[in-house]
Amino acid sequence: MTRIVTFQEIWPRVLDAVHQSGLSAGSELWILRDLFGRISVLLSSEEVPEPVSRLLERLPTTLGAHAYPPDRGILFLEPEALKVLQPEAVTHIVDGVKIHLVDREITARRWATISDLPGPQRFVFFALKGGLGRSTTVAVLAAHLARKGERVLVMDFDLESPSLSSMLSPEELPEFGVVEWLVEDLVDQADGLLPNMVGRPFWSVGFPGEVMVVPACGKACQEYLAQLGRAYLDKPFGSLEEVSDEWVGRVRRLVKDLEAYTEPTVVLLDSRNGLHDAAAALITSLQAQVLLFAVDSEPTWAGYRLLFQHWTQNQVIRQIRERLWLVAALIPPPDLDRDRDYLPRFREHAWELFREGLYDEGSLEEEGLFWFGQDDESAPHNPLRIYWQRGLLAIPSFRSLNFEEISPGAYGEFLPQFDQRLLGR
Repeated sequence: MTRIVTFQEIWPRVLDAVHQSGLSAGSELWILRDLFGRISVLLSSEEVPEPVSRLLERLPTTLGAHAYPPDRGILFLEPEALKVLQPEAVTHIVDGVKIHLVDREITARRWATISDLPGPQRFVFFALKGGLGRSTTVAVLAAHLARKGERVLVMDFDLESPSLSSMLSPEELPEFGVVEWLVEDLVDQADGLLPNMVGRPFWSVGFPGEVMVVPACGKACQEYLAQLGRAYLDKPFGSLEEVSDEWVGRVRRLVKDLEAYTEPTVVLLDSRNGLHDAAAALITSLQAQVLLFAVDSEPTWAGYRLLFQHWTQNQVIRQIRERLWLVAALIPPPDLDRDRDYLPRFREHAWELFREGLYDEGSLEEEGLFWFGQDDESAPHNPLRIYWQRGLLAIPSFRSLNFEEISPGAYGEFLPQFDQRLLGR
């Protein structure tokens, strides 16, 4: 039986085939891996160089089912179209040949496309799974910051499981939310929704600062599931230059427009759980600090390891790693004494994860390295700590939170850690 070539072998075999094709040093080559995992060469001219022809003849033998027949292995694009693909490409140099590898993916590519949006301090709250108190933390932190005098904009991007609207009473709920904006943006009338997307909870009226909440779904929201099915769509391109019409660009515009309308000093973005486009858009396309919620479990560390590997393989890890901060959620409180070793064990596993996936090889004595010792209190792997507290998961709504009761227990360490390490004031 002939051994099959699997998906993860594609790129190494393509690079080896280019090495054997005889392309001259200084030339460029564009390679596309389509949605089915098959390889094509992208050319901006209908004249096919001889080395490219040899490469096309070699690929079916090298890649098996992941190659097209030579007569179907070329896509011709205008030079402007190739320029649009440049931000998505992973570039390697083999024998002096610059090889641009482009993936066509339904979701994962957005985890590998880095761009920044200037603005106020932003914080994204992300977890691989639910039930870790991520949204509760957003609500608690919003109240804490408003008490310190900050103007806090809270946005609920957990569209499949929205909960931050419970920070508002039914009377305080705005007419529209994130989902309605994303749907109306598809027909170019989202701007008219902005003045009616922000709710201000009554419980924060007496604070020196202000809490402003943009829910996933507003008071006027009807047919939520039908709208949700359209919320993640890209807008059709009007031209090759309009890259902002992709879904990630639409999220950037929504955040930017709401910031311009509300003028916050701090923005809290509650992300969807898991490796999904919604999380990717917030984590990789905004200039934001990212709080990664975790518990000390094998699935948690394995999931984050996969994500870090993806960023490394797509050459974006250096752009994002200094914005990542680990949060230890649901820590057994010290007074229970059920697992005194939990937090030390968490720190050890966190350091192993960051050392393998994010930190440079070396030591603290070497300058310019992104590297932290295991016991460094300022290191991003040294988690901000949130303790388990009885009854916290059974609250009927976030506006029912008794902040005076939960802050000293569950959040007694997290809030000052956040102020010092992330907020910087």
